[in-house]
Amino acid sequence: MSSYKHKKKYGQNFLDSKELLEKIKNVVNLNKDTTVLEIGPGEGYLTSMILENAKFLTSYEIDSDLISNLEKKFKKYDNFKLINEDFMLSDIVGENLKVVANIPYYITTPIVEKLIENKEKIDEIYIMVQKEVAIRLCTEFSGSDVSTLTHYIRYYTIPEYLFTVEKEYFNPIPKVDSAFIKLKIRKDRKYENMIDEKIYFSFIKKAFSQKRKTLINNLKKAGFDKEELEKNLVNDKIRAEELSIEQFIDLIKGLKYDRL
Repeated sequence: MSSYKHKKKYGQNFLDSKELLEKIKNVVNLNKDTTVLEIGPGEGYLTSMILENAKFLTSYEIDSDLISNLEKKFKKYDNFKLINEDFMLSDIVGENLKVVANIPYYITTPIVEKLIENKEKIDEIYIMVQKEVAIRLCTEFSGSDVSTLTHYIRYYTIPEYLFTVEKEYFNPIPKVDSAFIKLKIRKDRKYENMIDEKIYFSFIKKAFSQKRKTLINNLKKAGFDKEELEKNLVNDKIRAEELSIEQFIDLIKGLKYDRL
């Protein structure tokens, strides 16, 4: 066991299970043509597996106290680049990247958003997140777990909940269970080809403004005409979380909404 003192400010909960590592290896499908990006290598547990199976790995580690040990541990690898920087302030370099990471949970959403903003450089994202967050990210369009973030994820990616990870697999042990998920970037730009992204998310923000309210009430409050809404909504009791992306696109076009 390492004597390293974990820092709460960085949300450090390191992987601590060979069984879990093998499970991750089996789903991420690394090979000698794979270029990987890792965020927060920590003590290098996941890093080691990636280096043994991928063509090249770039790891971003914000904690300077971990750098020396990581450099010593992996000095024999010439397919490894360790960057002592805050990932959120760094530029992502490369193409056809596969992200494999146990990310700090307190900034899950900003990290996911940054990765998706760099979707031209990334093919697939495999990340460890809190279980409840994984459910929200990967949920179908029904039920209270759906949010604007759900729409953001599904607009640009195909999400998949891979498996649950009990909290005992980490050191130190966190308060909640985790989950390993996959976000596959939509290279076909399915929804981007159907509607302008700025218009779509401007509308979605209005639709989800108050989750306990019906969709028609939220949109009326946003200034939409009641008669037009009733004409385009078959059910005036429906809530925003019940509509799919395709249904929202039809609604936006039906309302001729083009404001940003």
